[in-house]
Amino acid sequence: MTNLNYKNVMSFLIISIFSLIFLFLIGRFAYIQITGEVQSVDLLDYAEKFRNTSSVLEAERGEIYDQTGMVLAGNKTVYNMYAVLSEEYSQNSSVDLHVKDIQKTASSLAPIIGMEEQQIIDILEEGKEEGSFQVEFGRFGNGLSKEQKEEIEELDLTGIYFEQDTERYYPNGAFASHVIGFTEDRLNEDKTKYETVGAYGIEQMYDEHLGGKDGFIRSQRDKYGFKLLNADEHVQSPEHGHDVFLTIDQKIQTFLEDTMTTVQEEYNPKRMVAIVMNPKTGEVLAMSNRPSFDPNTRDEIENWYNDAISTPFEPGSTMKIFTLSAAIEEGVYNGDATFESGRWRINENRSYISDHNNGEGWGEITYNQAVQHSSNVGFAKILWEQLKPEKYLEYISAFQLDQPTEIDLEGERVGQITYTYPRDQINTAIGQGSTFTPIQIMKGATALANGGKMMKPYITSRISDINGNKTLYKAEPEVVGEPISEDTANQVKDILETVITSEDGTGGPFKLDNFTSFGKTGTAQIPDPSGGYKTGVGEYVYSFIGMAPKDDPKLMMYVAVEEPEVEYSYYGSQTTSYIYKTVMENSLHYLEIEPDQSNEDTIEPIKLNQLYDRNTDTVVNELEEQGFNVTVLGNGDQIVDSLPKENESVYPNKRIILETNGELTMPDLTNWTLRDVFSLVELVDMELDFMGEGFVTKQNISAGSSISDESKLVVELSSKSDSNEEDDEESENEEIEEGEEVEGEQ
Repeated sequence: MTNLNYKNVMSFLIISIFSLIFLFLIGRFAYIQITGEVQSVDLLDYAEKFRNTSSVLEAERGEIYDQTGMVLAGNKTVYNMYAVLSEEYSQNSSVDLHVKDIQKTASSLAPIIGMEEQQIIDILEEGKEEGSFQVEFGRFGNGLSKEQKEEIEELDLTGIYFEQDTERYYPNGAFASHVIGFTEDRLNEDKTKYETVGAYGIEQMYDEHLGGKDGFIRSQRDKYGFKLLNADEHVQSPEHGHDVFLTIDQKIQTFLEDTMTTVQEEYNPKRMVAIVMNPKTGEVLAMSNRPSFDPNTRDEIENWYNDAISTPFEPGSTMKIFTLSAAIEEGVYNGDATFESGRWRINENRSYISDHNNGEGWGEITYNQAVQHSSNVGFAKILWEQLKPEKYLEYISAFQLDQPTEIDLEGERVGQITYTYPRDQINTAIGQGSTFTPIQIMKGATALANGGKMMKPYITSRISDINGNKTLYKAEPEVVGEPISEDTANQVKDILETVITSEDGTGGPFKLDNFTSFGKTGTAQIPDPSGGYKTGVGEYVYSFIGMAPKDDPKLMMYVAVEEPEVEYSYYGSQTTSYIYKTVMENSLHYLEIEPDQSNEDTIEPIKLNQLYDRNTDTVVNELEEQGFNVTVLGNGDQIVDSLPKENESVYPNKRIILETNGELTMPDLTNWTLRDVFSLVELVDMELDFMGEGFVTKQNISAGSSISDESKLVVELSSKSDSNEEDDEESENEEIEEGEEVEGEQ
């Protein structure tokens, strides 16, 4: 083959190959143009997906309220800050949309978000070097308040943006924290995002109701995230969570929190638990524990158990209520019969049962006196000689002390009934050996208030949708047993009243000033880890259960204080009597229950006559002469409203808040009690948030500033006031009295 022919052949081959490639490419392009597919990838679908963006519309978590409508757990709007660094973001804009001056941005942001200036510079410069489109500032830039956001926006910094978020918020801090609980953020099942879920207390129990279901919004956007013109948009609205209303009453809970804090600071007990209940319905009106915790921070939680329902312990002599009730119901109790107190044993082969005064006893006394003295010997004889252990075990079951109360709270536990041997049986009858929870004891004791009918305790009142238009659940009082008759209940109340009123009674320190009451003290020994029981000063669980008024009980309270630091063991009931008297007296007055007794040493209430449409100075002078602590709202010359109201009867030293016809201004709330703050916001009809407990130390609206029903007051309280406590807390300032002597197995 000649050289020319060779070249022609090669040229033909090359041209043919390129022609085939060209024809293939042209055909491929034509195919793609017609079908819109590349290797089974639908370009139209791909482009559609690329342009489509989806964002979550978060469901609002339902809120938790007390029975008066005060928010106990709510949602607070917060803002997460980020900075855009990419200059491309500003290309199509006449102004800079990215961070341009790093130094200025850092120096301006640092004092507002509490971050070091150099840290901000490092984050911005590192992001710019790595070519990041945007950067965030970690915990310093997240959860910013509205005030912080607005302060940053006023700086007019370029490239700084905010994303709105919600955060679970507990406005009252440690208020009923073991009941309310808290939430935490956890990864969802797809591990694509964090979700807020209930982790403890009511938050956990009703998480399915509170949580809600997120929605979404889908639309078409460009690569910068801007929505395309005339683009389709699909919106799925979120399903917001439901609101949960508790039976807790914020004022009664506040009375309880304040008094427990006082005892905590003065006596430093190992732990405390208290419950206030409506014995007619089973509604829990207040429940608190110490140590407590702030659910907003959850720093160093010392006790994860709600001791009111989760910690069984030997109850001590409060258990004698059920022993007495069983004996009367069986017709074997004779209160006028006598026995020799001090020491007693079943037979010579058994150990002695001793009375709590080191076995000295009180000589020959009646069984009614045995109740007043809380004689272990008397109740041991009632069990062994009159009632019989087998029959008493039936009553333990009838009072449902061998089963959970089924209160609507997570974590309820039941104790252990030790009842095998004679000593076990006697110990159980006097409150030793066997263990029960406070809520079990309270449930059984409701039978005394209801003619023998026992009520199931509950703490959730209702559940409704977030707008309050639909009620999904409503609690109703439930009778769960009738262990004793009405006649027996009345006899037990009469006898237990003498525990408080009799000179021999152990319950003298628990006597209320304005209301008849009945109840039973308890001082239980604490098992020693090394064996036996602790015997040191104050190493007992001091408790009391009582109700008032006696004939028609409206409130029942149980309180227990473990190992307070007292000088003598028999001073232990100083702690429980102070809590009981303060909470019960204040709560009964707050509920407007008519007093049914008077005390010669008690200061009589004064009727507030002719307050309104009178000269301000004249009214103030009259009230101060009567001993009231007067606060005036506004600079008007006439009184138009007040709290307490005109014609109400009020005890001296109480704060009277007067509203005038002038412009209303905020008073200095320093050292005010939470009760007084409640009165203020009720009078002005403003919104209130508060943090902490005790006395006011800070307020967001400064004294002298104008206020109205559109104002929102936020106060911070501390249990340790910088100055003396207000005189208007007359019942809380009473000297704590000496209590009964130690009882139980000594």
